[in-house]
Amino acid sequence: MKPTPLLLSCLVLASCAPTLIVGVGGRIVNVRSGQEGVITFLGGFRNRASLATDPDNVTVAIGNAVYSGRYTVLGRDGSLGNLGVSLNFGAGFTSGYDDSIFGNPGFYTSGSYGGSYRPFADDQNFTRPGNLIARATTPGGAASTLTCTFQTDRSLHGIGTCQDSAGGSYSLQF
Repeated sequence: MKPTPLLLSCLVLASCAPTLIVGVGGRIVNVRSGQEGVITFLGGFRNRASLATDPDNVTVAIGNAVYSGRYTVLGRDGSLGNLGVSLNFGAGFTSGYDDSIFGNPGFYTSGSYGGSYRPFADDQNFTRPGNLIARATTPGGAASTLTCTFQTDRSLHGIGTCQDSAGGSYSLQF
């Protein structure tokens, strides 16, 4: 085996590693000062509630403070769809004798039927609530807490608001 394909394969895998380790992120902005920060969902945004035994799954960097904690999303995502079937059936029959002027008298009948299908979770504005709680030790040694509430949609994008323990307000988007 030539070392070139093996080396090329390793390089391709290595180029993906930082993305897989760092995760996906968003931004957080202090609404009073305008200072921007970065939120990173470690291992990607998980579309489920976190368990008490889960490790920290989010970091938030704002200025000199780096918060570490967990987020959770409540409810079902609806991506599989809550299937609902609606079936309707209507029958209407008419019969009679046709006395047409063309001399084509005859007996006739007519009828109709139909059906439909629509998923119950077919709402394009489907959102789910979530929250985030993280803590940091500031450069002065004081502990700080950041709490956020947010809404996420089917495409796993979200918006929300945050408060820190010092009274700062933030806007969050990912």
